[in-house]
Amino acid sequence: MNDVEEALRRTFARAEARIPAVPPDLLRQVTEGQTRRGRRGLVPATAMATCLVIWAASAVTWRAPEPSPAIPAKPAPLVHEPRIVEEIAPPLEQVLPSVVAEVPRKVPNGEAFTPKAFIDSRTMLGYVSKKGYDPAPELWAYHLEARIFHRLAVIDHPIAPVDSPAVGEGVIAWFEYVDRDIRIMSIPLTGGSPRAVVSFPAELDVDKVNGDTVYGVDLAVGGGRIFWSSTRSGGVNQVPVAGGEPSSVPGTEGLRLFSWPWAGRPADGPAAMTNLLNLSTGERLDDPARAQCAVTWCITGSQAIRRDGSRVLDLPGDNPRSIVADRFVTLNQRDERGRKASVIFDLAAARAGRLWMRDDRKASPTLYIGTEMLYFKRGDKWAVIHDPDR
Repeated sequence: MNDVEEALRRTFARAEARIPAVPPDLLRQVTEGQTRRGRRGLVPATAMATCLVIWAASAVTWRAPEPSPAIPAKPAPLVHEPRIVEEIAPPLEQVLPSVVAEVPRKVPNGEAFTPKAFIDSRTMLGYVSKKGYDPAPELWAYHLEARIFHRLAVIDHPIAPVDSPAVGEGVIAWFEYVDRDIRIMSIPLTGGSPRAVVSFPAELDVDKVNGDTVYGVDLAVGGGRIFWSSTRSGGVNQVPVAGGEPSSVPGTEGLRLFSWPWAGRPADGPAAMTNLLNLSTGERLDDPARAQCAVTWCITGSQAIRRDGSRVLDLPGDNPRSIVADRFVTLNQRDERGRKASVIFDLAAARAGRLWMRDDRKASPTLYIGTEMLYFKRGDKWAVIHDPDR
């Protein structure tokens, strides 16, 4: 053994002596932590790996590490045990058939159709767009009872408009980004040629190296007006549906449109808002402590609570996520036999319905979650979960 090898051996030996003993249940702790925190569970492990890599590099360059300061022991974190249900929920369409609609995944010419919103309870709005850059995406409607498609419009500019259309007051509205401006467009519900309602400068983060970041707007239609709020700075603005002079809505500084007629202040968590303001009546809603709320319902821990406190529901499963259509919550279930399922819990009916059984050895379908609906692929159809009364 030469001098360099001997120096490395001594350095690694000293480093090994200072590494704390590995807990015998480390693998269980890491596995449960990842289940509980999702991707965030990877952060501590990544940070630990980085420190160890730097430590090893220091040894290779013969820089012996300085003694680490003593760190006070912390109590072990509480481990959340999965809730066990007596029975996995029956299929959703068996429990709540009225909330599930089937929509073909392709329009008559064979192009892919993507659901986006409901024009009314029996008419689905969606779009057709080629993969990648499409200079002319199209808006289509699907009539659930007649089972026919109807092309509504061809859109001139491909950025953003197909992602967040707003429906109401006899029109469909969206926004486009053109020549560094945001341009709000509309068509009648029955279709037609798009027309510009209002235009204003876009909010940008200029980056000459990687390209500018363009901030879009949230849209809503109601009370004879089209409303929008910046996804960057907030603040609600309005313009008549027929067009005209835009104006700001008093008292909405920093607020963003949430679910018509409500606007709120963005909070942590998906689709979470606080300080809700009714743009039609001026009513403001209080925010329950430590809860993620829609307009009527809130989730806190393993319970759903009406915002006014008039009703509390125990959620029959784990990992509740954002409330869709102020009614639906997605959950994971596990029974005593170890079987697992993804389910929808309907707050309005206080009943759970199964989407599918989960198998750790194969991927489950992708569930797409919007503000007003959820949908997933099922054969050559989209299965769309929505509130038929909205």
